Order: sequence, then structure tokens, then C-alpha cells
Amino acid sequence: MSYWPDDGNVEAFSQRWVQSGGMVWEAKGLGALTEAVGEAWQQLVVPDPAAVVWPVIYWVNQELETIDWSQIFETRGPVEAWQWGPGKDLRSVASRAVLGMTGCAWAVAATGSVAIYASEDTGLWPSILPPAHLVLVARPRIVGTVAEGLSQMAGDCLPPLFKIVTGPSMTADIEGTLVIGVHGPGRVGAIVYEV
Repeated sequence: MSYWPDDGNVEAFSQRWVQSGGMVWEAKGLGALTEAVGEAWQQLVVPDPAAVVWPVIYWVNQELETIDWSQIFETRGPVEAWQWGPGKDLRSVASRAVLGMTGCAWAVAATGSVAIYASEDTGLWPSILPPAHLVLVARPRIVGTVAEGLSQMAGDCLPPLFKIVTGPSMTADIEGTLVIGVHGPGRVGAIVYEV
């Protein structure tokens, strides 16, 4: 059941994201968001006593910067939570992570996709290297089409790199056999939120 029954973009995005092999949660308010992150952690991450979580949060509402993400994950088991900061080896940390958590610049209802921008500070590692990726999608950032999302880039300074993600990484290049998780995360989730 959607929190936003009158918002066709949320419903269309969620349906298409799931059709592409992802999982979706909806959250209205900070309490619901932290609960959804905990549920996503349980669904996306294979239990591991030495799990490393690496959340990098960008392109999110300022209210989310006040959340102690490590507390959310620690209640689900023994984990080591990392956040990106000066002097940290981003690629090394992301390569050890079991979950990369990011925000997104915009999401697309028509395709069930999310656009993730890199910056000099963040790169794209948390959305590529861990076996699971959780993306936080602010409800107002869901647009109807890819063209609408790309048009938002015209007024901004173009990012050095961006990618559009639709579901888990998969390929059928080798003998026509579908393999999931070859070039990126094999498990993906999205939380559509509003605070």
C-alpha cells in the first residue's frame, strides 16, 4: 500500500523497479525511514558476523544527515559502519562492504531507474563494489521520464560521472545464460521516502 496513492510516479517507479529485480520500501517520516533501512538490511544482506556496512549518503535531504546510521545497522547484528570522510580509501572500504547505501539525484517512473552522480569526494564505488546496494529516493525526485531527469542536469554543473541503475547487475553475454551480480551488486533495494 502506497503512502502516496495520488502520486502515479511513485507507484510506476516502484512497480518497474520490482519488475527489474529490485525490492522497494516506502517511508513517510524519519522513524519510518530508519525502520525501512533496517528491514532492507535484513532482506538485502546475507548474514555475516563480520559484516561491513558502508553508507555514503549524498543527494539526500539535510534532515537525513543527522541520523546515526551505524546505530540502525548495529541493532541488526555485529557490523562495522563506515561513512565517507577525508583520508579514507573509498575503493578499499567499498570493496569490503556487504552493502553500499547511497542517495540519488533523480529517479524515473517510466523505467524504474535511479541516477547516481559521482563527485570528487564520493565516486561511484558504493553502488558498484558491494554485493548489495540500497538507494534512498526522495519522493519529489521521481520524474516521469529519463528525458526529464537529464533536463535537470542542464542547469547544474555536470557531474564528472553518473550512471543510471535499473535493477541488479545482470548479463547473458556468455552462452545466453543469465548471470546476476557480475558487473555490480546482485541485490538492490530502493526506499522511497519523504520526511
